[in-house]
Amino acid sequence: MPAPSDPEKYSIDEMVDRLKNRQAQDPDHEGELVTRSDGTQAIRVRKRKRRSHQPQKEEFKKNRRARMIQVSGALILLLMAVFAAGSAIAYANSAPFRQKIIGHIAASSGARVELEQFRMNPTRAIAGRLLLTWPDGNALREFTARSAGAAISPSSFIGKSLTGEEATCTDGILTLGVPQAGQPTRATPTGPGPLSVRFKRYAIPKLLVRIGDPAAPLVSLHDSEASFQTANASGRAQLLLNRGNIRISGWPNIQMDRAHLEFRGKEMDVVGMRLLHDGDNRGVFELMGTVSPYAADRPSTLAVRMESFLLSGIAGPDLGRLISGRIDTLSTVKSNYVSFTPGFVPAAKLDISFRNSLSSGFEVQGFPFLSNLARLMDNDAWFERPVFDTDATAMLRRADSAVVIEEINFEHKGRMALRGNLMLSPDHRLSGTLDVGIAEAMVKAAPNRRLDAMAGPLKEGFRWISLQIGGTAAAPTDNFLEILDATKLGVKPAPASKIPTFEDLTTPE
Repeated sequence: MPAPSDPEKYSIDEMVDRLKNRQAQDPDHEGELVTRSDGTQAIRVRKRKRRSHQPQKEEFKKNRRARMIQVSGALILLLMAVFAAGSAIAYANSAPFRQKIIGHIAASSGARVELEQFRMNPTRAIAGRLLLTWPDGNALREFTARSAGAAISPSSFIGKSLTGEEATCTDGILTLGVPQAGQPTRATPTGPGPLSVRFKRYAIPKLLVRIGDPAAPLVSLHDSEASFQTANASGRAQLLLNRGNIRISGWPNIQMDRAHLEFRGKEMDVVGMRLLHDGDNRGVFELMGTVSPYAADRPSTLAVRMESFLLSGIAGPDLGRLISGRIDTLSTVKSNYVSFTPGFVPAAKLDISFRNSLSSGFEVQGFPFLSNLARLMDNDAWFERPVFDTDATAMLRRADSAVVIEEINFEHKGRMALRGNLMLSPDHRLSGTLDVGIAEAMVKAAPNRRLDAMAGPLKEGFRWISLQIGGTAAAPTDNFLEILDATKLGVKPAPASKIPTFEDLTTPE
């Protein structure tokens, strides 16, 4: 049966009885009988707190406390690291640290050091300008680097050394000089142990090298890309050069294609140097050998090889206007070299034996005898600018602005041959002797019989006329007309004055 429902209405006495009964049933119940302002009464019960055990909440609170401790510790460590880094950066950009770095560079290079606008962070060192200066006993005289920078190792930041993979600068100027005997090679002594400045590679995208007086250098290399390695695969210091323009006092301008130099002790090995004519990339001019800059009394010699190189690139534009073409060096004993003595007058001397390149002959022009021959040959235009493209050979010797082309042996079968030598002095005066051979058939066929009268006896298939060359390269002269006129009058032409030799032209007065 369903339990009887509670009555909807209670009397005051019944309500009091029910409350008493409930209180008796719940001995832990705490309450207080209070009378309201309207006269009614009620039991005010005090709110009870839950006393149940909740382990999951205790574990959560414990984990939260641990995380707070960890986060606090991490923040403290981070703040300490930031403070330490800030202090290190401040120290690395201070005057004492800068002086320490200057000391490292000086001990490693042996030079006096000037360092401007130096700044450093944990990964990179930067300087606005670096100047190194060596004493007179060193072949190195001065090096200036602008906007220098390097990615450094962490140990560099505390000042013990300056190390890393690569150091670079936007442009640099290197001045070389003649080492003076008895003078020191270092401005600072070598420190104990390994060098305190160590980078595997030094790179300069724009380098200027000057040899001699910076105001008027004997040799200079402009706008070359340089890469210096302290140790290559063979353990030697190595310098690689790419591109650039070479200026040698008294010589034609030459372009640098590439160069590979290695250093051992006080000597430098030119493993390979490839040069180009200024304005022409077809021909090559290669050098190799050893240079001894500290042996002031011993000439350094480099072997020379040329292939399809313009003759004007070596003989100069003046002689190049008279004899033009491309040359290949010939393998000859005691020839094909450039030599120089690293003294106070380190003039370079070039000596090569050459022939015409297979793709080019030698064209001769500008001499008065050529136009005169053309008129005697019934205005044959070939004689005004003859071309010799078969086994045309000669030797070239050069010292500063003095040039001689000797042992000339040009021949065009059935027409003409040239033998002799030409010399150009530093003041652009031209001299020399040319034996001009005219083919016997050409002499016999010439409408002007005076050519037959002035030509010598037959030799090697040609009738020869010996001419004295003078004037300048811009306006050469010869005595062809004098010989022609003398033949007409039946008198012997006056002997020519003595022609200076190459030694006469290159010996200082």
